[in-house]
Amino acid sequence: MSERADLLIEMGCEELPARLLEAQSRGLAEGLGRRLAEAGLISDADSGHVLATPRRLAVRFPDVLARQPDRELERKGPPEAAAFDDHGKPTRAAEGFARSVGRAVEDLERLENEQGRWLYARITESGRSLGELLPDCLEATVRDMAGARSMRWSDRSERFLRPVRWLLVLHGREVLKLSAFGLEADRYTQGHRIHGSGRHPVPAAIDYEAVLHEAHVLADPAKRRQRITGQVEHLAREAGLAANAPPDLIDENAGLTEWPVAVIGDFDPAFLEVPAEALISSMQQHQKCFPLYQADGQLASRFIAIANIESRDVAAMVSGFERVIRPRLADARFFWDQDRKTPLTERLDRLDQVLFQEKLGSLGAKVRRLIKLAAELAPYFDASAELTQRAAGLCKSDLVTEMVGEFPELQGIMGMHYARHDGEDEAVAAAIASHYQPRQAGDALPLDSIGQALAVADRLDSLVGIFAAGQKPKGGKDPFALRRAALALVRILEDSGTSLSLVSAIGLAVKTLQDQIDMDEGVAGEVEAFILERLKSHAADCGIDTNSFLAVAAGRLGSIADFMARARAVQAFADQPQAESLIAANKRASNLLKQAESDSFGTVDDALLEDSEERALYAAIVQVESRLVAQLEHSDYATALATLSELRDPVDRFFDAVMVMCDQPQLRRNRLALLGRLRGLIIDIADLARLGR
Repeated sequence: MSERADLLIEMGCEELPARLLEAQSRGLAEGLGRRLAEAGLISDADSGHVLATPRRLAVRFPDVLARQPDRELERKGPPEAAAFDDHGKPTRAAEGFARSVGRAVEDLERLENEQGRWLYARITESGRSLGELLPDCLEATVRDMAGARSMRWSDRSERFLRPVRWLLVLHGREVLKLSAFGLEADRYTQGHRIHGSGRHPVPAAIDYEAVLHEAHVLADPAKRRQRITGQVEHLAREAGLAANAPPDLIDENAGLTEWPVAVIGDFDPAFLEVPAEALISSMQQHQKCFPLYQADGQLASRFIAIANIESRDVAAMVSGFERVIRPRLADARFFWDQDRKTPLTERLDRLDQVLFQEKLGSLGAKVRRLIKLAAELAPYFDASAELTQRAAGLCKSDLVTEMVGEFPELQGIMGMHYARHDGEDEAVAAAIASHYQPRQAGDALPLDSIGQALAVADRLDSLVGIFAAGQKPKGGKDPFALRRAALALVRILEDSGTSLSLVSAIGLAVKTLQDQIDMDEGVAGEVEAFILERLKSHAADCGIDTNSFLAVAAGRLGSIADFMARARAVQAFADQPQAESLIAANKRASNLLKQAESDSFGTVDDALLEDSEERALYAAIVQVESRLVAQLEHSDYATALATLSELRDPVDRFFDAVMVMCDQPQLRRNRLALLGRLRGLIIDIADLARLGR
């Protein structure tokens, strides 16, 4: 077996974008890992340890073979009859095969099987060395990593995210010969620009992190994140404040630094007159700083910044951060002061100048549709139609403010603050912000009734409108984020508990849009199917299995809240002992009704019930029906299914004793009517027959 050792590859670069660092380092590790595994040099393609800083991408693989194992190959040649002529001399086919396996014809073996005898050879293929294989592996990986932001430099033909300035390749203690980017690989890395500048030799691959640590570089991104988190929490705690550090901001700072050092600074408390969200966005987006909060959750006039250096004069460094952050906060205050000079109601005309979608018109046109649609939806959420219309008319006005133009993530939030300043009803102001929720997966849902109605209206208008405009999502392309909108719609409709059915909701949106855009008849059905796909995904996330989902989907759709309640009840019922018989009965009844090729068999005529078993089943159905009405009215599906399970014995006896598809048409139709009535009771909750598939 060839010698095994750790393989380390480091590409030293000019500063890499922090937001792309993780993707690039993962691309290097996955690409090399896959190719090394395919070459048989490692056993686990995912074993690479990613090490990356703003100035380097590196990966270390443990236990990499120095050479591929030799392989025993079996080669089958031409049939013996074609390998020799009538005089027993080798033909050109035999000689060619012998040359291909490096043997003389007389040294070839024979392989005999049912089809005859063949020339045959066993050969040993020598494995190639890691040094031979690695250049092609790295070249192919780098080529795959190239993207729209890749660049060329100097006279090089290779493309990469940033120019590569040094190259380190070690297998154990040995430097592997490798040329790339006009560089020859060696064992030298580069330390921190200030604390450990210059070249540092790495004795062996396993020593890489220790060498860099001595040179003030934390090569492991996870360790930098841990260091930043610990320092931020420590400084906040010392100041009697809380950081509530967002994970993505920690990640970004880890991507900006090699030796992160947290410091705490102050800003003028007068800035706190600006809405906290604007100050927070300014600090986080522009300066990558961590805002600090008081015990009551209010923003404090302090912040934490992450430096990439251990300064001898900490006060001077803090002063520098304070000096840089001040104009950013001043910008936020300027936007706040300027925006408040123009009420939201006076910004509506500007929305007509902002295009929403070519066929659907401007944002102003969308707002006018929302006013109508939200008013139609308001009663279903117990919301005031008047206040809902008011919120709908103002909900997009902040998109044309200076603040939201600078910080798009504040849309809705700033609208709420401006509405309050304008003296709007608090319920209207709250709905302007909450109708954007959930902004992403896992985000909170709107809890106010006006916000719920407006959120549903906004997403329905986009879904139906974009589908009608022929711009529905295809493959990975979803420019209007309709998948996210549909999932949000499903979550809001369930959480609100509204009785509004999905079909009715889509119908209201179609009605609002049809005066503005020509709409195919199938659009409503397409939107419904699209939303149901998101509902299926949501149900799975909630622990509902596919069979239970499909069983409920095969029955009546109803409201989303009712659908999910039935799905949960059906899944719980399916695990109970009495479920099997009822599922089988539902399936058998469905099959018989399908064979009859009719949707209706009229009502049951009790005078035609000849057998005692069918009379008993009819009586049981009548008795169960009287109790089911109240249970279904209260959406008590667990109790309703338990009530239905009482039909188990009369149903079993009926199918054992009664011939449904008898020769007498009148009796057959009456028995099918009885089964139709039975199935109608069950299908009102779910098509239980699908649980048995």
